[in-house]
Amino acid sequence: MEMLHNNPWTECLLRGDYIFEKRFLLFSLFYVLVSFLGIWIQRSYHTSLKANPKSPPDPRSFKSLIASRPTVIAATLHAMSTSVVAVGILIAYYGNLKYNVDGSSSPWLYLGTINLIHVWQRVGLPISLSYFVTDSYFYCLPRKDVIIFVHHCIMCFCHYPVGCTSGAMIAGAGDVEWVTWLSIVGYTSEVSTAMMNYRWYLVNTLEENWIGFGIVNGFVVVSWAGRVILFTYLLIAEIFPRLSMFIEQGQVFTYAVMVFGHASIGLLSLHWCIVMCRGGLRSLFIFKKQTRPAVLNPQQGFSFAEEVGGKKITSPQSPLKIIEEEVQKIIEEEVQAYKDGTLFTEEQSKKRQSKKIQ
Repeated sequence: MEMLHNNPWTECLLRGDYIFEKRFLLFSLFYVLVSFLGIWIQRSYHTSLKANPKSPPDPRSFKSLIASRPTVIAATLHAMSTSVVAVGILIAYYGNLKYNVDGSSSPWLYLGTINLIHVWQRVGLPISLSYFVTDSYFYCLPRKDVIIFVHHCIMCFCHYPVGCTSGAMIAGAGDVEWVTWLSIVGYTSEVSTAMMNYRWYLVNTLEENWIGFGIVNGFVVVSWAGRVILFTYLLIAEIFPRLSMFIEQGQVFTYAVMVFGHASIGLLSLHWCIVMCRGGLRSLFIFKKQTRPAVLNPQQGFSFAEEVGGKKITSPQSPLKIIEEEVQKIIEEEVQAYKDGTLFTEEQSKKRQSKKIQ
């Protein structure tokens, strides 16, 4: 295949016949509608509260949960759909490898007709990258969540060239199948995100300890640890050995982006995994019911980077000056908030704001 450009991003944009872009816009519209649904539920909650302030909605009801985190619907749909597509493609791919021992057909052709690479380029990636863009608008920018915004940018920048064959050819230093496989395998990590959201639901709705809670929690921790192992393996066993190929193709920058992307996501996964395990095994597997606030504050909301990542908000009028002991105390509170299931609540976000030291 003759390349018009030596840049995988430009090549994908100009030589992909806009197949990816059309599907990207279609899925973006879907996420916009889902996001507005979450916003409508949030506004409906506060409208009901104003109409009857003495009898607020049940804090464990679906409406109250969505009102506290209106982007959770889109986030869960994204994690579940991309996980299913990625895992499904890999099952089909390795099934073909197992039964096609003579190599008579490509393992990327399922049932001899379905091109699994095209499935990823035209379904899996558009579903995901459109979510990252819309979530940046509906969540990252309003909440000023820099960490998650950077994550979304890294994902879009690293995976977009795989969206068309000519772009993937350059991004993979001539190996379309390998770079597509690399993209798909990386996306299996979304399974942990889907389970994390399910855990959040359990924490906010369970009335007493349930064995399923411990199982889900255990799976969440194992899956996040698995992400660390996965990205470490991809870097050491798959990406690093191909350095000479990228140098030969004049794709040093593309290679650097690939290394940076996998290393960044791996380190973030390691950070979250450490935070999850810091409080001990008992708090992970034994559910402790927490009292949710009867009335949610419309000005507060879920902020993953603030509550879990230890992000601090400062302002010129109130500079944040925290000594080492205070930092340790805040970290411990964040860990406990994760274990108790309060890190997503408006009450916890308001409490974090009150930690500012004049």
